[in-house]
Amino acid sequence: MPFILRDSALSLVLSVIGIILLGSIPFMFTNMSFDTNGYLDGIGALFQALMHPEEIMYYTESGKYPLFPSIWNIYGYSLTLLFSAFFIALIVAIVLAIAIFMLPSRLKDRIRVFSFVFESIPDVLIAIAIQFFIVWFFKKTNILLFQIVSLYDQKTYAVPIFCLTIVPLFMILRILLLNMEDEFQKDYIDTAKSKGIGEFRILWRHVLPNTLLSVFHQSRNILWFMLSNLLMVEFLFNVYGITTLVRQMGSPEIFTISMLLLFIPMFLFFTGLRILTYKWVGEK
Repeated sequence: MPFILRDSALSLVLSVIGIILLGSIPFMFTNMSFDTNGYLDGIGALFQALMHPEEIMYYTESGKYPLFPSIWNIYGYSLTLLFSAFFIALIVAIVLAIAIFMLPSRLKDRIRVFSFVFESIPDVLIAIAIQFFIVWFFKKTNILLFQIVSLYDQKTYAVPIFCLTIVPLFMILRILLLNMEDEFQKDYIDTAKSKGIGEFRILWRHVLPNTLLSVFHQSRNILWFMLSNLLMVEFLFNVYGITTLVRQMGSPEIFTISMLLLFIPMFLFFTGLRILTYKWVGEK
C-alpha cells in the first residue's frame, strides 16, 4: 500500500507540472517563431495567475464575469454527464454480459461481432441520429421525448448521458465477455463444477469479480476516451460545460484550471481503483 501512495503522489505532482507546461504553450511562439524566453516568462505569469484564481475573468455575450465561483456550476455539469455515463455503462454492461454468457455459443459469437461493429461507429453519428429521431418523433406525434439542447438555465441530461454511454458500454461489454471466456478455461472452474456448483453461481461469485479487475485496469482508457467525446456532446447539444468554456475562451489560465479540475477527480478515482484492486487481489 505505501508504494501505491508514493507512486500516486509523484504522478500527481508530475502531471500537474505537465499541465502547467502544456497550458503555457501559447507563450512559446512569437510571430510564428520559437521564443524560449517568452515561454519561460509565460510559465511564470501563468503560475502567478493560478496563485490568484479569483482575479481570472471569462467573457460571454452578456458580459465579463469572474471565473470563480461560476466555474463550479459549469464544471459540475460536465462531471455529472461524464461519470453518470461511465457508471451507467458499467452497470448495464455487467447485466448484459451475464445474460449473454448464459446463451448458446452461436448466439454469443453473433452478439460479439455486433458489439465490435457497433463499437466502431463514431459517437458523432450516434448523437446526430438520436437528435434526428427525437425531432422526427416530435413532428409526427407532437410529443417531445427528451430535451435535446440546453437553453439558458434549462439543462439537458438524458440525451447527452445516453450518447456518452453507448460506445463505452460496448467497450466494457467486450472486455467482460472476453475475460469471462478466459476465466471459464481455468482449472478452478472445473473444480467448482465437480462440486455441483451451478454455472450461474460460478459466474456470479467467482468469474465476474475476476473479470471486473480487467475492467478496472481498462477504466483509465475508457474514461479518457469518454472525455474526448465530451467535447463533441457539449457542442452538439449546446451544453455549456467545461470543454465548451475552454473552446470559447482559449486563454492559458482557463485552459490550465479546467484541465486541472478534470484531471484531479479522475486521478483520485483511478488511485482509489488501484488501491481497491490491490486489496482485492491481496485478500484473494
